[in-house]
Amino acid sequence: MKNVLLLVVAVLLGIGGAGRALAADIQTISKEELKSKLGSYEYTVLDVRSDPHWGASENKIPGAIRLSGDQLDIWAENFHKNTPLVLYCACEGLGSSGRLVRRLMEKGFTHVYALSGGWTEWLMNSYPVAHK
Repeated sequence: MKNVLLLVVAVLLGIGGAGRALAADIQTISKEELKSKLGSYEYTVLDVRSDPHWGASENKIPGAIRLSGDQLDIWAENFHKNTPLVLYCACEGLGSSGRLVRRLMEKGFTHVYALSGGWTEWLMNSYPVAHK
């Protein structure tokens, strides 16, 4: 009975299902794969962390281009839609990066991925960083 009540509350609050629905159609790339491709120019890496997260950090993934969410539409008009893109945000989930990947997919971008684990897991694994 307690589990049923918790499930009902979770459904009413939108917990659980919404995140999975977002993730279901979002392609991801692992931090290990991205790390192995750094410097190869196989992917264009976009740092889409929120302004507060961007401002609080001195570093980024090497080669990443800063792109705030409000610049996405203008940027997308001037970029080739077949270029492989990797977006990352600060969270371990697919928060901002997942939403922006979906927007790019809706604009016709075909090879766009969200970094699994985001900036947080990148740092936790002591992967390479570059000064902004």
